[in-house]
Amino acid sequence: MRFSLLVVGLLFAAAASVSAAARPGGMGTIGGQVLNAGGKPVSGVHVTLQTTDGGHLQIADTNDQGRFWFAQLPEGQYSVRASDGSRVSEWREGVWVEPGKQTNVVLHLHPKK
Repeated sequence: MRFSLLVVGLLFAAAASVSAAARPGGMGTIGGQVLNAGGKPVSGVHVTLQTTDGGHLQIADTNDQGRFWFAQLPEGQYSVRASDGSRVSEWREGVWVEPGKQTNVVLHLHPKK
């Protein structure tokens, strides 16, 4: 019995180390939701992602629930902003991505000034 528990434990440890090794440097995700001034989700909004140095630019559109995702991002800091042409959110700066995790962001649209 002890031997079989030891074998099972070693198999789990080996599987975990193979999984970690398959993610060199580690990747994470930024996900979130865009809301209007009334707090309702907004679909079809462009969400822009960039690294804090202005590089690594990506754009995603919100779905019917106002949700968006940027997957497979290297660890680091990013800035995120939403816009639909007549409305815009503030830049959310310093959004940190950690390997194997999702960082959640809520963006609020307001009329452009």
